[in-house]
Amino acid sequence: MSRVAELKVQTGFVTTIPLPALPREGWFLPFLAVIAPVKLILLLTLGTSEFPDTAGYVGLADGIRHASDWWRDGGWSDGYAPPRLLRPYGYPLLVAGAQMLSPQGYQLVLAALQSAASVAVLALLGWFARRLIAPSSLRFCLLALCASSGFILFDLAVLPDSLYSSLFVTVFLVLAAQMLDLLPPRLGLTLLLGSVWALSITLRDVGLLHSFLPLVGVMVIGYCRRLGLARTLAHAAAFALPVAAMAAAVVQWNLFRTGHAFFSITGGINWLWPSINMADRGLADPFACADLVCRTAKSLGPGKGMEGAFAIADSLWANCRLNPVEFGQLTFAHFRGAVQAHPLAFVSSMLGNLQFGHLSELVFSPLANANELSRLHATPGQRLLPAIREMGQAVRHGALWQAPGFLLLALMSAASSAALLVTIVATPVSAIRKLRRGDRQALVALYFWTVAAVFIASYCLVHMEMRHALPTVPLLLLAFGWTIAPWWKRATPAAARN
Repeated sequence: MSRVAELKVQTGFVTTIPLPALPREGWFLPFLAVIAPVKLILLLTLGTSEFPDTAGYVGLADGIRHASDWWRDGGWSDGYAPPRLLRPYGYPLLVAGAQMLSPQGYQLVLAALQSAASVAVLALLGWFARRLIAPSSLRFCLLALCASSGFILFDLAVLPDSLYSSLFVTVFLVLAAQMLDLLPPRLGLTLLLGSVWALSITLRDVGLLHSFLPLVGVMVIGYCRRLGLARTLAHAAAFALPVAAMAAAVVQWNLFRTGHAFFSITGGINWLWPSINMADRGLADPFACADLVCRTAKSLGPGKGMEGAFAIADSLWANCRLNPVEFGQLTFAHFRGAVQAHPLAFVSSMLGNLQFGHLSELVFSPLANANELSRLHATPGQRLLPAIREMGQAVRHGALWQAPGFLLLALMSAASSAALLVTIVATPVSAIRKLRRGDRQALVALYFWTVAAVFIASYCLVHMEMRHALPTVPLLLLAFGWTIAPWWKRATPAAARN
């Protein structure tokens, strides 16, 4: 095991938590020394970017700073999704703190924090990858892909996605490091990881539903490190304690400010998405039933996408005055009925939500991510290169000067899709085969693959935007790197590998 420094942490008992030393490879520190200023240059030259959800977080932050009753009034009568109840308060509190530090430049403060966190995750990723993936050149490529992935855009966005992803990835990398004997399984460290996970849930409340994923990791560590049942359960309890405390505090707070006990109301509108998608894609007619949602949709004419979902929700509120909890119960009952009535259409809708090509580019295509940064950022405002479909049409209509760019985009898109396909298919096959020989690295690769698959599938159940998949990018890259490492060794000269 590499040299470690020890940090003493008071958590009701004194324990020591080992802090990992950075890899001693010649390229690693220069790599970080390049990435950090590049992110700073992008921030200073391009500034930050805003998305439709940005206004909601900034509005809550303004309320925290200026409304003395922000913590008492939940706005229960302000619709089926009152702004004060719709989002968790971790990011608005962070925005409010940044506004206090710099009222005019608070967005730069947020983006700087998010960029610094993603660089720290790159450092942790590089340290961990040294044990999982042998070829140094392959590790360098994976870190470069991670640095140029979707993080390059969302580090600069006034949204919680980047920071949430950094916390998410940190938890799973530390758990995997314990599986591989890089870190000892200490109760203090497990409690700290649970606290980090609880903090991440204050940024994205859906993380509470995913809490079983790190808990499974804690149980796997108990098995790998032969801790015994009692110690394993103690570690699981140490992880779950801060998560349960945070969830209970949110429920109690909501009970105080609304008179209703609940953790989140974000599911209310989301349960409408599958029916909207099935109808929009011509897969089925989920609004042919007789429930209140179907009757409302038929009276309006089922719309498309987000506008269709909000039109149904607005009509239900205007006609029925359902409170947020009743609204969520109604839409969930409709979702369950639609899935039972049209199971094949629902599965097809899930596969459509996956957006395989976009997901592969998010993880494996630097050019596609640079294009997205240019397209979605207010300063450039357009892609570096046109979309591949547009370039293909231009070439077919005689614009042959665009052919090299079209071929480059087509090749990168094909390579990205092939890499994701290898990760999806080859990683579990290879890992299961090697697990029979007791390969601990195979167990870690399979764990990363499972976490990413379950995480993405949970979003595909209802609706997924590519930023939702951002936390899985480092895990998919590590699983891919572990899978192709044997091929890389055979195809790469020894001098280049090391």
